[in-house]
Amino acid sequence: MALGAASNFSQGWNAATFAAARELPVHRFRDGIRWSEAERIPGHYSFDNKRTGYITKLGASGPRLTLTLNWGNPLYDHGKTPHSREAIDAFGRFAAAVIAQFPAVDRLEIGNEFNGGNFVNGPVAKAGLDERRRYHLAMVRSAAKFAKVVRPDVLVLGGATHSMPAGYLWPLLQEDSPPVIEGLAVHPYTTAIDQLARQIAVLRRSARAADMPLYVTEFASRDPARAADDLVRAYATLSSAGAREMDWYPLNERGDGQVPLLDRDQRLTDAGRAFGFVQRTLASQVAIDLSPDPFTFIHAFGPRTWVLWGAKRPLTVDTRAMEAFDAKGGRLPTNRLAIAPDRAIILVGSQSLRLGKNVHLGCNALIADSYSQLAYPAANADDAARFKLEKDGFERFVLSGGRELPFRTMPGQQERHVPWNPYLGRREFPSLRLTADTMAPALPLPHEARARKAGPDLAGIVHRYIARQSGRLVIKASFRSSQESGPEVQIALNRNAMPLLLRSARSQVSIDRAIDAKRGDRVSLAVTVPAGTKTGPITYRIQLYDPDKCPTGAVSLAN
Repeated sequence: MALGAASNFSQGWNAATFAAARELPVHRFRDGIRWSEAERIPGHYSFDNKRTGYITKLGASGPRLTLTLNWGNPLYDHGKTPHSREAIDAFGRFAAAVIAQFPAVDRLEIGNEFNGGNFVNGPVAKAGLDERRRYHLAMVRSAAKFAKVVRPDVLVLGGATHSMPAGYLWPLLQEDSPPVIEGLAVHPYTTAIDQLARQIAVLRRSARAADMPLYVTEFASRDPARAADDLVRAYATLSSAGAREMDWYPLNERGDGQVPLLDRDQRLTDAGRAFGFVQRTLASQVAIDLSPDPFTFIHAFGPRTWVLWGAKRPLTVDTRAMEAFDAKGGRLPTNRLAIAPDRAIILVGSQSLRLGKNVHLGCNALIADSYSQLAYPAANADDAARFKLEKDGFERFVLSGGRELPFRTMPGQQERHVPWNPYLGRREFPSLRLTADTMAPALPLPHEARARKAGPDLAGIVHRYIARQSGRLVIKASFRSSQESGPEVQIALNRNAMPLLLRSARSQVSIDRAIDAKRGDRVSLAVTVPAGTKTGPITYRIQLYDPDKCPTGAVSLAN
């Protein structure tokens, strides 16, 4: 998978920044060009200023460019996002002129976060989702029509979305007939790294999206202490998921809180060190996911190089057969390794790496985790078999009016005012939602209760675990409400419908409880609020441990 960097040379050339980028090395850049600066007279193109001519300098030493074409031109539609036939045709001719001028451009990204509100304007910004998609598709089709005549080799990317909105992208691809979109450009800012593979799998459930190449043209981290690991973990995950490109945002300091590869003095940040290490060690291979369980991530780049992270557990390796590195490329002592949830370990062997042979995972008492095991249910049994869906560690359902209602997979941005990435919910309850780490148990008051003017009827979200064997079970859970002034949230722990614990709070609830369970026991945690009330998102995590699984008390290895 190509690893690139999102530069901003279109806002001004900086030779020192470019030289430092090439040292990393950056082989692919993702940047833009303003239409209004290249076409000042209708049909006449000039690329003679620094903000347009930078592409010649960039390409002279060999790098390739994924070029974003987004903003309008005052010559057409008053400079707003193209929407008239005249402006859309002119946009396509401009795309052709750009790639004719610059051989370094081999991918055109049409639009930038077109599903959001920051990079569109005029009638397009005011349009509903259906119209927005059609405007975008018209721009993609125009760019493809004119660009392919000039250079058939250039890839035309569509979608251009913030997040991973399958519900927005599915109709876009269905309407692209005959198809011209050659890849989907996405910016999955709202998806945690460990959820990327599952959400990409939801996107792939559409026939048109199943084999559509994916280009992650922006990925970032806001945490300087974790950015290097975020870069390596994201790269490994996306490579295993079949993505073709990942561009780290930004190349250089922008002042927007995202961790760059280069600081203001062109020195490498930790993210920059990780970028260079990935280029040297991983980028020549396509990753394969070898993860042995839902709590441990292993991505193999060829037979001798692995990237690992996950729930805390010891890691033992044959010290004679391999070296270990951190995300920045620093050496790690091979006799004192331990896997952690947000720290990447890279093993590089002198021979093939084999789990159980020269790489050994220590014991982990974790047996169920609401975060690591969130699954997106299929619409029916046929789809479940066709997509080979992972099994959830819990039964998750909605409690409403005394009824248990199963969650459905909501693809993301299928309508306005919902999350822009896949989540669990129900169509009749648009404010209800459940993700791997947040929930909103917002349900209306049942009709019967309204009719009889009854008191509060509890409604909420339940996680139920079916014990697979008899023995002790340790339950660790945390719930934090984002709206302390909202309604009181009630947390109930039950075993076989019998109450074990009840807590109520407006802010935070933590549970650490050991119980005896028999095989087949139903252990549930219910998060409820009075039906008809509004509550903000609740951050949560539920983890179950088997304290007898590991001989030396591995429960202490809890995340």
